[in-house]
Amino acid sequence: MYSKILIMSGIFTLISIFVPLRTATAQETSSISKFYGEFLGESCIDSLAASEKASNKTLKLQDAIIIGLRNNPSLKSKKLEISAFQAAALQAALYPNPIVEIDFENVLGSGDFGGFNAGENTFFITQDFVLGGRLSKAEKVQLINSNLAKWELEKDRLNLISEIRKSFTQISSLQHQNELNKKLLKISKEFLLNLERRIKAGKISPAEASRASLISTSLEIQIQNTEMQLASEKARLKAMLGKPDLQFTSVENICNLRYDIPNLDSLRELILNSPSLAQFKTKMKRVKAAVELEKAKVIPDLSVSLGIRRLNETSDNVLVLGASIPLPIFDDNKGNIQEAMIRENQVKYEFVGAINSAEAKLKFLYNNIKAFGSMIEKLEQESIPSAKDAFKIINEGSSVGRFTVLDVLDAQRSLFELESQYIKAVAEYNQNIIELEALTLTKLDFEVKARTQENE
Repeated sequence: MYSKILIMSGIFTLISIFVPLRTATAQETSSISKFYGEFLGESCIDSLAASEKASNKTLKLQDAIIIGLRNNPSLKSKKLEISAFQAAALQAALYPNPIVEIDFENVLGSGDFGGFNAGENTFFITQDFVLGGRLSKAEKVQLINSNLAKWELEKDRLNLISEIRKSFTQISSLQHQNELNKKLLKISKEFLLNLERRIKAGKISPAEASRASLISTSLEIQIQNTEMQLASEKARLKAMLGKPDLQFTSVENICNLRYDIPNLDSLRELILNSPSLAQFKTKMKRVKAAVELEKAKVIPDLSVSLGIRRLNETSDNVLVLGASIPLPIFDDNKGNIQEAMIRENQVKYEFVGAINSAEAKLKFLYNNIKAFGSMIEKLEQESIPSAKDAFKIINEGSSVGRFTVLDVLDAQRSLFELESQYIKAVAEYNQNIIELEALTLTKLDFEVKARTQENE
């Protein structure tokens, strides 16, 4: 059988070089760390230097993931978002600055108040005291925002790794399709040469050779289209890696067949580990902290003033004390408190919606995997072997006149279509596996490796 898509080596690596998780408790993040650990390479740093410099080679999945985690602009942006919230938390905890004031009263008037002799000069400092623990509560909100930004980083990181793996699968599929097209084109041309010899011998009509020529032309067009798709997918992969000038000729094939898929109920329990759902604990903490902050704003700030006043007329100095506090008669921050409480209920509904969406996606992926798995098995064990046998019999029989050229072309086209269907099914099967692993943070074990030219 013509080469099927190669072996999976899904490597999720070098996570330790990035911002460590502090989004929740160690228990909440252990699933993510364990999932990354399943794919951690021991010599990935040494291999990276060569992978970024070498050209005209096969790009390994492990190297691509490392390059992407280091250079992807979206990840860099999310890391800066974390730092921005941490800076905002620092600012939120700072006390307001004291205010220095100098007053000159009863000066430059008329009569006895002309000049400065009867004036009063006051120098005082006013300090606002933030009550109700508002500073610590505002700092807490910003720190939780920072934790949420870390969850967003984890989501983007996990999505990047999945997209890199899916891109490898797509490129592998296109590479394999291109190889298959070229092999079939070679067979078609050999068949066409044989027809020309038979035409010269007067055994068949020249019209029959034109049919074979159409097959060859169609394959040449398909090869051209596949190569264009391959170039586009390689460009997309380079953009994801943040290295548009990265040079490689092919990628490592990473597909396997017949994974060991747990039952649906077991997978449903695992989806809560995904960052998209795990982050809702932190989201709930944020809205609760926002409610507490708005309640704290009901308590107004106390302003205290302390200063000294110089009475020029008697040359005496006196101490000046003052305090002020707004009366929350009209504005008791009721609207902001209600808004924060509504946001809290909103997050609860968002969590339910996210769970429903995740479960729907889980069922979709699960059914797709089962369907494509059955299709691959049927194609590999029944359809393609039967089509190959039929093509061999018809091709050999045509040389002795048992079958027409049209019969041979139909058999060849049927085999080609089944082979193409097989390649696409293997790619779809593995892409659904990749999405399922990302959704459940579970590395699935495969039972059968995809066959290659070497092990066929």
